[in-house]
Amino acid sequence: MSRKLAGLATILILLFAFGTVFAQSDSNTIVVGISSDIQNLDPHNFRHRYTETVLRNIYDGLVTRGPDMVPVPELAESIVQIDPTTWEFVLRRGVKFHDGSEMTAEDVAFSINRYVQEGAMGGMTSPRKDLLGPVTHAEAVDTYTVRVYMSEPWTVFLPYLVHHLVVPKSVGDSLVEHPIGTGPFKFVEWVPGSHIVLERFDDYYGGAPDLGRSGPAQVERVIFRVIPENATRLAALRAGEIDIMEAVPVHAINEIINHPDLELRPVAGTRSYFMELNVRKAPFNDKRVRQALNYAIDIDLIVEEFLDGLGEPLPTILSPLSFGYNDELEPYPYDPEKARQLLAEAGYPNGFTMELSTEDVRRDIAEAYAFMLSQVGITVNVRPWGDRTAMNDAMARGELDAMLADWGDSAMDPLGIFLPKLRTGDRGNYGGYSNPEVDDLINRAESTTDPELRAELYRQAQAIVYEDAPYVFEYITQELYAQNKRVSGWDPIPDSRINLHTATKE
Repeated sequence: MSRKLAGLATILILLFAFGTVFAQSDSNTIVVGISSDIQNLDPHNFRHRYTETVLRNIYDGLVTRGPDMVPVPELAESIVQIDPTTWEFVLRRGVKFHDGSEMTAEDVAFSINRYVQEGAMGGMTSPRKDLLGPVTHAEAVDTYTVRVYMSEPWTVFLPYLVHHLVVPKSVGDSLVEHPIGTGPFKFVEWVPGSHIVLERFDDYYGGAPDLGRSGPAQVERVIFRVIPENATRLAALRAGEIDIMEAVPVHAINEIINHPDLELRPVAGTRSYFMELNVRKAPFNDKRVRQALNYAIDIDLIVEEFLDGLGEPLPTILSPLSFGYNDELEPYPYDPEKARQLLAEAGYPNGFTMELSTEDVRRDIAEAYAFMLSQVGITVNVRPWGDRTAMNDAMARGELDAMLADWGDSAMDPLGIFLPKLRTGDRGNYGGYSNPEVDDLINRAESTTDPELRAELYRQAQAIVYEDAPYVFEYITQELYAQNKRVSGWDPIPDSRINLHTATKE
């Protein structure tokens, strides 16, 4: 074959390969358009919603949940709490990993210990360690029985165990590029920034019976396409290049509802949105300035105009659906005159200039905030970021003024958002907020087994945070998905996972 013909053959092969990913998919393939790439393929080495969305189709855990968010057994057949700090799980028999080996209690114990113990990932500690709170270790009692031990009682163990996924003990630390799970789909390919390809695992044990799952997946392939731009993702859905779209922009709602081949799939969200302020530097180290920002922004108008009313303003960052929510607090009202008064009291009668960082997906809201703040004398320069992690890291280093951010709380418990975002030095406290009284209330709440006392302590903490205003408190929204009407057999759930085990396509 001549070099020219060989080159042409190579081009045709590449075109065919990419065509299978990006052209209209057949009835055996479901293509999902996601707005962010995954971080890696190790289920114990990330903190990122889109990574979990993909990996939940490769891996299963001891427990899972459906649209009602109630934990149910998955790899576990039965669950017993032996005493306040010890849980026992009897495993399903005959469950296979994607390499054909049988899952045993040794694999489950290894997975939990890799997750919770310092340096257990080749010298590295899992960034997800705190999602299992006081869990200290696990051990295999026999081939199909595992016990999990805690340093203290923990009332939200099962809701947080949902985030833990089981890996085979034999793989060590090679999961970043070569995932091996027990889930309905096995890994084929990841092209960073482009797509992830999965194929059906024919020996799948069936999944959680409480969710009506049994047997292998219904389709042969699942492809997650990374399409950051809303308009491009929507165009791909209209063209049939993707079958499911996440993060539907509000302005596209009517178009999707009126499209003969598309269907809108809204679901109650668990993600709070807010403007995080760098309270370590002036002028944001002054509580009056932070309160002024809250009064200067009309969150009700933002919800109505940008979210089509599909949201609810918040008085702090805790969802009204959360355990321990303080319903005596009202969101900051829109009061630009009050904002000007507070700015003058703080020494900024003519305002100041600030930079507001944001992911591109929320740039329109950032621009609206910039206009509203200009009405009280604050000049805002909007800075878009393409890399959310880099933006968070820059904020944690104290390099930014403020950023638009969000945080999911899938367990609907203050432990999932209030603790990491507001306790001094915790993993999500990028803006540097620190209040010893809030720290004490959080610590006391997490050390008690009395649910009424725990709720009261968190209500007190919310009242302090409301007054301190380390954020511009925004809203909680519905999560919006859309799909081709040819797809059925799946439901979006509030924690943003897209489970495709039972999904089908005509």
